[in-house]
Amino acid sequence: MKELIMQVIECKYGAVRRTRTKLKLEKLEQEIIGTYEYRSDYVDAGGFSKFQEGMKVLLAEGYLTPLIRPKKYKSSALDEVYWLAETASTTEGWNRASMLRVLAAHPLKINYYMNHPAEQTAQIWEYIERIYTFLQSAGEREIITREERSLELFGDEKFLSGKEGMQLLTRLGITLENLKAVTVREHFEYYPEPLQSVRSILISENHSFYDSAKRLIKAGKSVCGLQPDMLIYGEGWKIASSLMFLEELDVDPVGASIFYVGDLDKAGWDIYGNLKLSYPHFKLNLALTVYEYMVDVAKQTYPYANEQKCTASHLELVLQELSAVPRLKLCIEKLLEVNNRIPQEVLNYEVMARLA
Repeated sequence: MKELIMQVIECKYGAVRRTRTKLKLEKLEQEIIGTYEYRSDYVDAGGFSKFQEGMKVLLAEGYLTPLIRPKKYKSSALDEVYWLAETASTTEGWNRASMLRVLAAHPLKINYYMNHPAEQTAQIWEYIERIYTFLQSAGEREIITREERSLELFGDEKFLSGKEGMQLLTRLGITLENLKAVTVREHFEYYPEPLQSVRSILISENHSFYDSAKRLIKAGKSVCGLQPDMLIYGEGWKIASSLMFLEELDVDPVGASIFYVGDLDKAGWDIYGNLKLSYPHFKLNLALTVYEYMVDVAKQTYPYANEQKCTASHLELVLQELSAVPRLKLCIEKLLEVNNRIPQEVLNYEVMARLA
């Protein structure tokens, strides 16, 4: 447990620290729990008892130091807050042999980090290792969207579109092209032109999934077991006002079966619940088979970058539909319990093409 605690801390604050930082124990314990697939796994591993043991070792080693006037945490021997000492880790930058190995990988460059040792954090090195591993087999990989590759490599579908991700690529001297990733446009789209009777429609909350599903249909393949006559990119909340546009496309929205798929998170459920109540005369349902595939292929669950909320009535609608697939409902209940999510991008094109 001591090593896991250090790993979580150093991923966030770095292995080399110039100043001390206050560390809140409640938040740290939640981050430790988040490293397990389910909260019950944390309990099986020893739970708070093991966590407390690991903390005591780190305190004895001087890795953490108590405040002058501490308050107790959970009526335990631990305090609510500790000081994380500066340069507390015994790791002095990155391993030189590992850096030389990565330097030999074209086109990856780490000169910036070699010249700025204070930037040599455990988190950055983990990112570099993931990119290095990917580049070894990049020639055999398919091109997928930026968001899909971002989730695969960094555990966050928005990482490569943000400042931190773009800065990392620049410092490493690589581009999205090296990562076999492309940026797709985000606007209202549908496919194909409704030239025949449309009996089934699949709406995707996110563009990455929409783009991958479109490629599959063009190749004559199914989308996670579904064969929709039409795809719609919902663009998050915008679908609530744009779905009525179907009638202008000579599509009978009342006669067609409409399936919806989005992120397995509070915002995704909120969007669907709102859509369901806004169009009560439509045959609108969750694409349960797609959600099952999402749960099956997800190697982990992901923390929320920003806290989300879901209207109670919308969540109730979602849970009612999920009751048709008990294991899926159980998964959602556990996601709610640990406050984690599964983004749509776990089903990237490569994954879905293998499943088709």
